[in-house]
Amino acid sequence: MRRTLGILVVLALLAFGALPLAHGEEQTRESYKAQVEPICQANRRANERIMAGARQRASRNKLKPAGLQFIHLSRSFGGLLGRLAKVPPPETDVRRIGHWLHSIKLLKSRIRLVGKYYIEGQKIRGNHEAIHAQRAGISANNTTVPLHFHYCRFSNFESSGG
Repeated sequence: MRRTLGILVVLALLAFGALPLAHGEEQTRESYKAQVEPICQANRRANERIMAGARQRASRNKLKPAGLQFIHLSRSFGGLLGRLAKVPPPETDVRRIGHWLHSIKLLKSRIRLVGKYYIEGQKIRGNHEAIHAQRAGISANNTTVPLHFHYCRFSNFESSGG
């Protein structure tokens, strides 16, 4: 299933990659970065508002409100993913960007599970998923090192919102 999804993402990105060529422009890493960084910056600001106080709520065992914040954060990442997928990647980085988008999708699903487990009162399982979410964020960051992102880097989502 993962392999099929990965192939579909790459094919979609290849299809989008032909759009700049039709207009006589070739997408470069710099132009790609210039297009996606404002999207990530807006998302980061929204995520900071969404996650305000989540860590404190979770540590005080107010798990249901914290869990709802994580579910909301997951939806925010879903919107981010949709907006990023619309930006055509540079031809040389189609595979890299496909992997990056897949890592963001994994991050989104892990964050959703954190929220689900917190809402159910399963703090330990929620914390375990939070560790997996952080690893997905690190994987996304490592994939895009050559692009030198600033706002499209994922940090500790509990405190910074992505």
